[in-house]
This record gives sequence, C-alpha cells and structure tokens, in this order.
Amino acid sequence: MDQLAQNLLDIVKYILPSLVVFGVCYVLISKMMEDNASRIQLEMRKKTASLMTPLKLQAYERMILFLERISPQNLIKQYNDGTLSTVYGLKHLMEASVNQEFSHNLSQQIYISNQGWNIVKVVKEEVIQLLHNTADTMPENSTGLDFSKAIIDRMIAENKIPTQKAIDFLKAEINLYF
Repeated sequence: MDQLAQNLLDIVKYILPSLVVFGVCYVLISKMMEDNASRIQLEMRKKTASLMTPLKLQAYERMILFLERISPQNLIKQYNDGTLSTVYGLKHLMEASVNQEFSHNLSQQIYISNQGWNIVKVVKEEVIQLLHNTADTMPENSTGLDFSKAIIDRMIAENKIPTQKAIDFLKAEINLYF
C-alpha cells in the first residue's frame, strides 16, 4: 500500500503543477483574446463612425435644404411668375413640388434621428395644409398673385414660418453631434 500511495503522490506532484500552469495560461490567453477582440471592435466602430459622420452631416444639410425649398416664401418666389393665373393651379404646382422634394429626400431618414425625421414629416404636412387652407379661403375670382399674398398674410398673422422650427431643431441636433 505504501508503494501505491507513493506512486499516487508522485503522479499528483507532476499533474498538479501542470494543471496550475494550464489554468494560468488559459486565463491569460482568454483575457488577451478578449482584449484583442475589444480593440478590434473599437477600431471597427471608429472606422464606421469616420465613414458615417460625413453621411450624417450631408443628410442634415440635405434636410435643411429641403426645408428651405418647401418654405412658403420660397415656393412663392419659385412659382409665382405670373404664368399661373388661378389659385388652384398655383396651389397644385406648389404641393406637387413639396411632395417631389420630399420623395427625393426619403433616404435621408436613415442618417438623421427619428425625432428629426418626424419633425420634418410634420412640417411638410403643415406646409401642404397651409396651402390648402389658404386656397380654400380665397374668393372664386382670385389670382395666383392673390393666393401668394394670402399665404404671406396668413404666416404674418400666425407669426410663424412652418419650416423654421424644423430647421432650428435640425441645427440644434447637428450641434449635439459635432
């Protein structure tokens, strides 16, 4: 029995240090691999951020340009050249322009915040509603010029430019990111 105990003790003397060395190596290598994976992930995030930053900034620029283009005062400047003599002809042209500009910029929603996109959609609808409400209050024999004046008068009376709040919001959001 002494010989068996001695053999077991000899085996434990060799195996125990090997297990300790294995355990320490396993822990060190695992930690090193986690650190390496974290570093690689951080580098990938930095690369993605460096690629996305210009795209995000461009999206905000495009949305502000969209809002400027659909502002009632710019629509009036663009389409009230005297060729459209009817209120409804001018309203239809302005509304089609707003919808076309919006459709052209739909992909920008990927790059701006949900709240920013929602505000842009609401403002687009407010501009269209302004066109409809103003056209509906116009006398039958009104001209496109009368319609344009009525839009401006309504904005002055309400003391609000529909697109300005969205432009201000997007500018503030850009300042948070950059």
